[in-house]
Amino acid sequence: MGGALALSGCGGAENTLATADTDAGKAAFIKSCGGCHTMQDADTKGISGPNLDDAFRSARESGFEQTQFYGVVKRWIEIAPQPNKPGSYPVAMPQNLVTGQEADDVSAYVAKFAGIKPDSQIREISPAVKGTPPAQGKGPATPADGGAENP
Repeated sequence: MGGALALSGCGGAENTLATADTDAGKAAFIKSCGGCHTMQDADTKGISGPNLDDAFRSARESGFEQTQFYGVVKRWIEIAPQPNKPGSYPVAMPQNLVTGQEADDVSAYVAKFAGIKPDSQIREISPAVKGTPPAQGKGPATPADGGAENP
């Protein structure tokens, strides 16, 4: 009997996806993530982070499961590349921007709704610099020699 009880709790992402509150996840996503990430279902148009519809569409079309998307998003939240520094503008997603049940809800929301529509708005990525690079071995590019300039 004890073994059956232990096994009944081993559903991982499947259980969380079934029990997560995706309405709460959507609200938390809009509040905490939407300033950086574009996602059509949330009507967010963030510009510094990846467009999540674009990021997940191809994998979704290739047959990846919602549990896989859930796991990826949950892990990104936990191990984001850089924690916030007090008083500084974050250059990368801060670690644990949402935690606990809120992280489960956001992860489930993104897993269920990112990239499900083929017609989401695609954000063009602009280059870091404009112009043409100098010929090989000619030194740094400058606007005076027809090279790069800040956009």
